[in-house]
Formats: sequence, structure tokens, C-alpha cells
Amino acid sequence: MTPLAFHVAARLHEPDHADLPDHVDQKGRFGRYENQQPDFARSQDVPDFVQDNLVTVARREFALDPPSTPDDQEAIRQSDYRAFWIDELDAEPWDIYSISEAMAARFDINPGWAFKTARQHLNQLVFQARMRGYRQERLAGRRFRWSGPEADHPACQWIRDQIPDEGLPYHDVVELMQEAKRRFVEDPPASAHVVHDWCRHHLVEVQ
Repeated sequence: MTPLAFHVAARLHEPDHADLPDHVDQKGRFGRYENQQPDFARSQDVPDFVQDNLVTVARREFALDPPSTPDDQEAIRQSDYRAFWIDELDAEPWDIYSISEAMAARFDINPGWAFKTARQHLNQLVFQARMRGYRQERLAGRRFRWSGPEADHPACQWIRDQIPDEGLPYHDVVELMQEAKRRFVEDPPASAHVVHDWCRHHLVEVQ
């Protein structure tokens, strides 16, 4: 069973979390020490032009599906989930660990599942804010690459393989993202900013 499946199965069978083995929630509670930190882990690590657009994106462009809940628990409404993100991102400084802990507490979900969800969704919101910020500036002459951890999905690996070291123009990378979704993702996410589910890659400018 994969770690993600184990998180979900554990949450379904033990809704009060009281008797879960320690390693179920290890990623959520100790991820800051044991996992490679994403470059969007803390608000102070996010560029100002991205930070300036984050709350606006959460208010106007929110397209995230709330995390799943067990059958015996009320489903999380998207309006409540959107409000959660607006509150968290509007309260600086923020970090991925406090957000995941707040998500677990507010929506009564397994901390490990909350951490994985927060990492994915924070990445998406930061990416949307980054792209919004780029579009507000002059793009001519600027080149971009596909950044993130080691690619573990063929779509992201393909995107990386198409981009030379010196990068590509903004709109060329955006087109590669959409082509990768068509080629390699059977049920692609609706959001234009996500290539595949749980994707942690994003577009950044080559300096």
C-alpha cells in the first residue's frame, strides 16, 4: 500500500486519530525536518511580486477541490475551503507546516493527508500568483524553465526535456504544459496551472 493510500485508509477506519501508529502522521508532523522543503515553504521565501498576488488569486481564481472526507463525515464545502486559504495567506508570515496543521484541525482530517494536500494546493496558489505577476510585467525577452523536485511523472519529465538550459519564452512553456497534459495525463486537472494531480513543478524565470 502506498503512503497516501495508508493515510486515507487510516483516516477512514480511525476517525478520532487516537490509536493511529506514529508513522501515519509522521509526514505531517515532522515533514519540516525529514523531507526536502519546497521553495514555497515559507512566506519569506516567496518573491514579493508573488506574495502581492496570493490573496487576490485565492479570492478571484480559486479552483481547488477540498480534501476528501470519510463517508460518516460531512463533505467540506468549497466556499469554506476557499475562506480557509484566504485567511491563512492573509496572515503573514505563513508557512506550509502551520497551514497543514490548521487544515487538519479545522476540517478534522488526518495530519499526514493535510500536509500532502497543503503542499499541493499551496504550490498551485503560489504558481497562479507567480503567473499572474509575470503577466503584469513585460514578458518580451524573458525566458523561463520548468522548476521543482526530481520529475516523477512523465508529463513533467517531458516538459523539462523540451526546454533548453537557457529557457523558453513564457507562452512557449505554457503551451508545453498543455501539450504534456494531452499526451501523458489520462484524466488531467481542470486547472490550467496544474499539469497532473499532486504536481509540484512550476514555471520560473531563468536569471
